[in-house]
Amino acid sequence: MPPKGLHRTSSAGPLSIAELAESVAWLTQFAPIDRVKLTGGEPLLRAGLTELISRLVAVKGIQEISMTTNGSLLPEWAGRLKAAGLARVNISLDSVDSSRFSEVSRGARLENTIAGIHAAIEAKLSPVKLNAVLQRSTWQQEVPLLLDLAAQHGLEIRFIELMRMGSERAWCESEMVSVEEVMGWLALRTSLTELDTPAPDPARQVQIKWNGVALKVGWIAPRSRPFCDACERLRMDSRGRLRRCLMDPVTLDLPRLRKLTPAAALEEYRAYMAGKQPPPAMDSDITMNQIGG
Repeated sequence: MPPKGLHRTSSAGPLSIAELAESVAWLTQFAPIDRVKLTGGEPLLRAGLTELISRLVAVKGIQEISMTTNGSLLPEWAGRLKAAGLARVNISLDSVDSSRFSEVSRGARLENTIAGIHAAIEAKLSPVKLNAVLQRSTWQQEVPLLLDLAAQHGLEIRFIELMRMGSERAWCESEMVSVEEVMGWLALRTSLTELDTPAPDPARQVQIKWNGVALKVGWIAPRSRPFCDACERLRMDSRGRLRRCLMDPVTLDLPRLRKLTPAAALEEYRAYMAGKQPPPAMDSDITMNQIGG
């Protein structure tokens, strides 16, 4: 989060809950979509989220709805999300030090996210996965503590390389550390066993032994070990704009496309998707909250 917060970059408001679900259902005519992940910003701030989940569950062909969240509102929402059809959650947690957590999140409270983790476990939104972004200045302190937490509660954890995004790109570059460096450091302290990882999965799967517990750890390395060639994901923002890639500045406006004849819409969709390719660099001026993190 930039120090001064984020500003609105478009006067166009988000689609309604019904329109979002209808856009996903419409898109399944052209793409073999079987999983949907709700991201943000923070998805739990969106009114009508349980209705959206219920609508998406009803879309033919969709087999799983998951969500990435900061977890702070899960104590209130976890049970209702599960009842609506949410299968699992990824909870963003970059630090288990209260002051550091507050600094990174610009004021959030660690105890709320920890309570959210407990609520997700209780509601069986499993497997509950923790997402932690690595930072050069703090990773040697944070990684062992995060592994302690994962081992204590039997959680999966994924460590992610910092990408150059939005207005804080210079800071991102100074704080970037590769997953190879962190894995090498861990290998001197415990055993790491490579696991089979499906080709489209961006997380390189490793099992480690930590505090006597076998932990499944994912390593996501978009900078040092790009996985773009196997990418099979699409992103749709809250305004219904489709992106072929997180770094893609070119979007396809689904609300406009849905007004065309099926043949014309299919032709335009195929032409757009023909341009899906690895970006020249994992570097973008766009902020994550604009894309859907």
